[in-house]
Amino acid sequence: MTPSRQEFTAPMTLRRGVLGLIATAASVGSGGALADDFSVGVGAGGDRGRVDCVASFPCERSSADWKLFAGYQVNEAVDVQAVWFDAGRFKGGDTTPLGTEFGGTFKLSGFGLTGGYRWEFATPWSLAGRVGLAAMRTRFDYANTIWGSASKTTVQPLLGIGLAYAITPTVRLSLDYDLTRFKVHTTRGPLQMLGLAVQYSF
Repeated sequence: MTPSRQEFTAPMTLRRGVLGLIATAASVGSGGALADDFSVGVGAGGDRGRVDCVASFPCERSSADWKLFAGYQVNEAVDVQAVWFDAGRFKGGDTTPLGTEFGGTFKLSGFGLTGGYRWEFATPWSLAGRVGLAAMRTRFDYANTIWGSASKTTVQPLLGIGLAYAITPTVRLSLDYDLTRFKVHTTRGPLQMLGLAVQYSF
């Protein structure tokens, strides 16, 4: 990663993107949906991103994250889900080709569309797995403000697994683990998110 005064902007905003994905998920079953076919939810927890570190600047690879999601139940076991998440901030840095160290703050967010399979192994407990794609936006703000910031949006795989408990027939509490990747300039690495989520079906 080399310092740059130019800030690159993504071709579309994350908020507009997730609204489009939610509409797509909803349209899958628009012809005759029954009760409990649709769901919405919110989650929060901690995450870890692998960023590069240098000795002259602070390095922090842990942060807090939260997410909003909406889904459509194709059948009792299979669903599609649109999700928007904010992965918080990480601190790191790199070295220029001339050997000068620089640091700053990484800001990560993204939206994705996944397909999932749920296995109810012992009512009210269930285990779900998810696979799909995410548009990941990474912004790096240089500690030296004269260099400005740089950002990049890339398409990355999005994987997840969750252990859920059905509090009621329409409310489910789950422990979710999600994995994706991010990139900005030469910095790239995995993003791991672990947290609790509440889902309401209607």
